[in-house]
Order: sequence, then structure tokens, then C-alpha cells
Amino acid sequence: MRNLTDYYEFIKSSIRPLLPTSLYIRYEYYKYTGRVFSKNRIETFSDRIFSWKMDKKLSDYSVYVDKYKVRDFVNRKAGADYLPKLIKVCKTTDDFDIAEMPVKFVIKLNNGCGFNLVVTDKSQYSNNEIRELMAHWLQSDFYSTSRERQYKGVEQVVLCEEYIESKGDLKDYKFYCIDGVIEFVQVIGERHNGATKHNYYSKDWKPLNISREEYAVGEVAPKPSKFEEAVELVELLSKDFSFVRVDLYIQDKVYFGELTFTPGNGYIKFLPVSYDKDLASRMNLVIKA
Repeated sequence: MRNLTDYYEFIKSSIRPLLPTSLYIRYEYYKYTGRVFSKNRIETFSDRIFSWKMDKKLSDYSVYVDKYKVRDFVNRKAGADYLPKLIKVCKTTDDFDIAEMPVKFVIKLNNGCGFNLVVTDKSQYSNNEIRELMAHWLQSDFYSTSRERQYKGVEQVVLCEEYIESKGDLKDYKFYCIDGVIEFVQVIGERHNGATKHNYYSKDWKPLNISREEYAVGEVAPKPSKFEEAVELVELLSKDFSFVRVDLYIQDKVYFGELTFTPGNGYIKFLPVSYDKDLASRMNLVIKA
């Protein structure tokens, strides 16, 4: 160890994985807010999400965060047309063969966040490179670091999906919903340059004065031609949940992305503070049967 700070960080990283989930969440909450967590003092969006993370029943939602199994849910609710074409499901690295892939494709782990690779020219990759990446993903344990109960125990596979062609910037459309009602749409763009821009819109595409301190605000964008269809899809998919974020891509057609129940793992502060607190006050997070 170089110094006491390094030693302290080593001890923390060694002990934290051993903590019970509820204690771990309380520790992370204190580290984030500087306050001791109390279910009797739920004031902010972050408070609300951290409170939900304490609920053991959240593990019942594993089937919905599994990017492979959730496809059945979407198919039953809205039809397969909204699902990106599935090229292959890989349970082991040996299941993947780049020769079988189209020139452009996407690979992603079915469990967790940030495990994805967009391939726009497969000639730039070797079979071994992608298999090594997949091996790393398949051995990962997203739950152990995030302690979001819905990600625990999911059988991990790697999905190979179609590449979604876009006219210019491929934006993420994230619909925050309470009891099937769309509260707002978060639109994330300009990922290609490493400095994403975040904009917020109402259900009828009116710009909202909402932001987050860590992200810049982009220019107001024209409403996508398929936006009304996207709204219908979101309302259909979200009505079974007290709270969910439905992620879509909207191009010449609407594509389903994923369902998220604990956005940002609770490390989110919306501005202005008054809006953040108002949003939290309207969220009654329960697991619906």
C-alpha cells in the first residue's frame, strides 16, 4: 500500500461485498447524501428509489430486467414488431462466431448496465476479441456491486441483435411512468462525442424545465414522427407497474430497449429541487401482483 488512504480504500472495497444488502444500501445512501436513511423521511426521488431498493420483493422483477426474457413480455403485450431482431443468444463464448454475424450488429449482456458493444464494421474485430469481452461479461456479477435486487440470480447470456440504423444521432428515449402515466420523457443524445446532452419533454412533447447538474442541455428537438405510437407502447408496457422507466429508440419505427425500476441506482437528483420533491411525493412504490 502506498499510503493510509490506499489502505483505507482497500479495506472498504474488501468489506463492502460482505455487508448484508440492507446495510450496504444504507451505507451507500449515507455516502451519497450525507444523511442517515429513514423510511419516515422520504423527500426526494433518490430517497424514494433507495427506499424501494430495501424491498426484498423487488427481486420479483428479475424477469423484466432480463433483456432476453423481457422480450416475451413485450411480445405478449404489444407484439414482436417492437423488438430488435434477435440474431443469436450465446450462453457460452463458444456459441459466438463472427462469421455468422452481419457486417453491423450489437452485442449486449442480458443482465446489468453498460455491457454492450455496437459493431459497425465486423472486419475491425476478431472472433477472439469479442469472445474475450463476452467471457468477461458472463463472469460479471452486476448485483454484487449495485445491490439492486432485481438483478440477482439472472441467468446470464449474451444477445446478438440487429444494428438499428439512424438518421444522424441515435437518441435514447426514456419514459418515466407512475402507475402507467407518463411523467416525462428524458431524451439523451450526442453519445458519439462523449458529452451527452439531456433534454426533458412532456407526454405531448413540450420542453420541460428539468435538468441534472452533471449533464448539459441540448437544443430542443422536433417531435419524432412515431412519437404518438411510442407513447401508446409505453402506456401499454408500464400500466402493470407502480413505477418504471421504459426505454425506447424511435426511428422510422419504434424499438423497445429495456425496463428499468431503479434508474441510476438511485443516484439521481433532478433540478429544480421543487420538481424532484414533487415527483417523489407522487410515487407509491409497491410490487404489483
